[in-house]
Amino acid sequence: MASPLTSSPTSMETTHRWEQRRWLTFLVAFIAVLVPSMLWALASPIGSVPDEPSHAIKAAAVARGELVPGPWAGNPTLTAATVPENIANAHDLVCFAFKPEVTADCQLPVRNTDQTLVTTGTSAGLNSPVFYVLAGWPSLFLTGDAAFFGMRIAGAVLCAMALGIMFMQLTLLPRFRWAVAGAAIAVTPMVVYLAGSINPNGLEVAAAGGLFATLLATFRGRQVGRRLVEQAGFALLTASFLISTRSISLLWLLVIALVAMLLGERDRILRLFRTPIAWALVLALGVVGIASVLWYLNPPTLAAQTPPSAVSPVSLAFVFLFTELQTVDFLFGMVGVFGWVDTSAPSLTIAAWTSCITLLVAVALLWGKRSTKWAIWVLLAVCILVPGITQVAVYAQHGFIWQGRYMLAIFICLLIAAGVALDDAGLGADGRVRHFVTGAYAFLFLGHLLAFVMVLRRYIVGANGSLSDMVFTDGWEPPFGWKTLAIIFLVDSVLTVVLLRRVFVRSAGAEITRDDQLVTPAERLETAEIERLEPSPVVRTDTSG
Repeated sequence: MASPLTSSPTSMETTHRWEQRRWLTFLVAFIAVLVPSMLWALASPIGSVPDEPSHAIKAAAVARGELVPGPWAGNPTLTAATVPENIANAHDLVCFAFKPEVTADCQLPVRNTDQTLVTTGTSAGLNSPVFYVLAGWPSLFLTGDAAFFGMRIAGAVLCAMALGIMFMQLTLLPRFRWAVAGAAIAVTPMVVYLAGSINPNGLEVAAAGGLFATLLATFRGRQVGRRLVEQAGFALLTASFLISTRSISLLWLLVIALVAMLLGERDRILRLFRTPIAWALVLALGVVGIASVLWYLNPPTLAAQTPPSAVSPVSLAFVFLFTELQTVDFLFGMVGVFGWVDTSAPSLTIAAWTSCITLLVAVALLWGKRSTKWAIWVLLAVCILVPGITQVAVYAQHGFIWQGRYMLAIFICLLIAAGVALDDAGLGADGRVRHFVTGAYAFLFLGHLLAFVMVLRRYIVGANGSLSDMVFTDGWEPPFGWKTLAIIFLVDSVLTVVLLRRVFVRSAGAEITRDDQLVTPAERLETAEIERLEPSPVVRTDTSG
C-alpha cells in the first residue's frame, strides 16, 4: 500500500509549473507520437498489417451505418459488409503475406476510385463498432488508396491523442522523471506501427497507457474543482477507448483501475469517492462497460468456423507450459514483429529495447520503494500468466493464436509503474546518469529508425534483398518515396530525443550537478544565500617600492 507522498517545496513548485503548461505538454507529445505514426501509415503497403483488410472493410461498413451485421452469404463464418468496391478488394492485396521475400510489387491493380457499393465479408464483424466509427469516416469522401491511408491516419490521430494524454498526465505527478522515461521506453516500434494502421490493437495500447497515467495523476495529485472535472473527462475518454477495442480489454480495465487505486494515496482516494464527480465518472463508465459487455455477450450469429475439439487436461497443461515458454518471444513481438508476423525488427532494435526494459525493471525491483514495487510484480505476473491462460481457453477451437502485441496494453503500464517506483524512492540523476539516459534514448530511437527502414526494405526488395538495389533501382514505393519518409523519421527521432532529455533534466524535483557532485535545488538556494551574506574579500594593493 502506498503511503502519502512527500515532496519538497521546490518539487511542488516545479510540479505546479508543469501543471500550468500541461496543454503545451500534451500538444508536444501528441505531435511527437503522431508524426512517426503517420510515417508508418504511409510506409506500410495497404493490407500489410495483420488482418487489416478485414478491419478496413469493417470500418468502411460501420461508417455507412452497418453497426449490427449479419452473416455473409458467400461465407457464413464471416459477417457481411457493404462497402465501396475498391475497399472490398482489400483481401486481394495481401499477396506478400507470410512470404518475406515477396515484395509489394505483387499487388494486383485492383485499387481504383470505383465507389460502387458491393457486399463482401469480414472477420472483424464481432468486434465493437466504436473504434471503426472513429477510424472509418475518411472512407466516406476519399477514394482509391487515399481511403485506406485516410483511415490509417484517423486511427493514428486517436492513438497520438491517448499517448499525448499519457505523457501529459505523468508530468502532473509529484515526481515524474523516471515515470516519463518508462513511458518513453514502452512506446516501442510495434506501438507506433500499430498506431499507424487500421487495427484496434493500436488504440487499445495507447488508451491503456493514457488511462493508467490519468488515474495515477488523479489518485496521487491535488486537483480540485474544474481540474478534477478535467481529470474525470480524461479518464472517461481513455477508458471508453480501451474497452471498445477488444473483448479482453475489459480485463485490462479492471487490472489498471485496481493497480492505480492501490498505488494512490488512501486519504486522497477516500475524499475523491465522496465527490459527485467521482460517482458521475463511475456511473458513466458503468454504462459504457455494460454496453460493451452486452455487445460481446450477444454477437452476430455466424456459422462455426471450427467446431471445438475435445482436448484432454494433459494436452491443456502442455498448451499452457508451451505458451509460457514463449514469454521471451512475446517480448520480442512487443518490440517489433511486423507485417503478417513475417518481418522481425532488426537485431539492434531488439537489443536496444530488451536491454532498456530489463535494466529499468531490474533497477526498479532492486532500488524502488517497497510500497510501490509490488505493482511491478503484479503487472509482471499478468504479462506472464494471461497469455497461457487465454491460450488454454481458446485452444480447442482456434489453436495457438497468441501474439506478443496482444499484451502491449499491460506492458506499457508495467514500465510506467517501474518508473514510478524509482521516483517514489527518490532516485536522482547526476551528470553521469543524465548522459547515460540520453545515450539510451538515442539508442532506442536509432532502433526505431532501423526498424522503419528495414520494414521498408522488406516490401521494396524483400527481407534479404540488396540495400544497394533498394537505394538505386526502381521498385515499389510508398507515397512521397521511402527516402523522404526515412529522412523525416530521422529528424523527428532526433527532436524527440532532445525533448525527452529536456523533460528528464527539468522534471519535478530535478537536481543539478556541480563538479560531478549531486546538488538539489534547495541546496543550491541555500548556497546562493550564504554567498550573498558572506562579506567580499578585501583586495590589498602592494604599494611598496
